[in-house]
Amino acid sequence: MTIADVQGWLNGEKLRSEFLRKQYKLIALICGCIFVYILAGYHAMQQQHRLSDLRKEVRDKKFEYLTISSDLVKQTRQSQVVKTLKEQGSALQESTTPPIRISNE
Repeated sequence: MTIADVQGWLNGEKLRSEFLRKQYKLIALICGCIFVYILAGYHAMQQQHRLSDLRKEVRDKKFEYLTISSDLVKQTRQSQVVKTLKEQGSALQESTTPPIRISNE
């Protein structure tokens, strides 16, 4: 490459050549495709971040559900219900007779 070639590119003379003038549409198409490719990459990266955030949120909600479920099971046990009734001063008492099964035979 000579100095004249470099000067031709710098002053824009080479960009006005017949060959490049015929290729402007192709160059514009290639630039458009590159732009769309970069845009799609950013969109995919954004979706991945959103997906990881949602997975973290689902995991947190699952642990919260398990904690609440465990607390509910503890509170509804017969021994815990009786203890709570005694603490509140209720007159209800625990039955000492076993339940009776009624059948239609």
